[in-house]
Amino acid sequence: MPATTAEKHPISLYIFLGIWLAIILLLSLNEAFIPETGQPPGNILLAALTPILLFLLLFMLMRPFRQFILSLDIRLLILLHSWRMLGMGFVMLYVIDQLPPLFAFLAGFGDSLAAISAVIIGYALFTHTNGVSRLAISSWNTFGLVDFIVAISIGILTQTNATLYDSSGVSSDLMTVFPFVIIPCFLVPLLAITHIIIFLQLHYNFKAQQTILLTN
Repeated sequence: MPATTAEKHPISLYIFLGIWLAIILLLSLNEAFIPETGQPPGNILLAALTPILLFLLLFMLMRPFRQFILSLDIRLLILLHSWRMLGMGFVMLYVIDQLPPLFAFLAGFGDSLAAISAVIIGYALFTHTNGVSRLAISSWNTFGLVDFIVAISIGILTQTNATLYDSSGVSSDLMTVFPFVIIPCFLVPLLAITHIIIFLQLHYNFKAQQTILLTN
């Protein structure tokens, strides 16, 4: 895959990401993601799933888009997840009684583990002359994606009057209001898409390789 393919679209990519974020900000400021008490956060789920489904549709139907996606540097995609270390903020919010422990610890420590592993694997891909095991990358990628699914599921189940809500404690309702709702509505689907891209690259770009070795 030509290295220049990914360089042809950065401006349009940034514009798309900016518009996407602006829409989420506008909706969150208008409290569009706050569900009725006891109801599932349907708008949040819609906001999280729509861009992922749109990405998959474009990948299947548009060859230029598919070429662009497969030309992205897998090392940078992995290192992007180092930002998930900020997930420890969930634990801090639990400490000040703003989030329930089940959600805070699962999301916080899950994100932190994904972030630390991303740095290790990304650094190894840049520096190891013998490459990195395909299995290691695939295992980390699977864990990172499952972590998102678990965190969102627990976040829903610990809302007020939901299945895992503790009436004597706090709920995860904080994640449905600005600015915290930006996490499940923008950051999570964005990073989930990078997980999907990594899986696609492992399948299309490195299908026959048990060890991933990048030289540039």
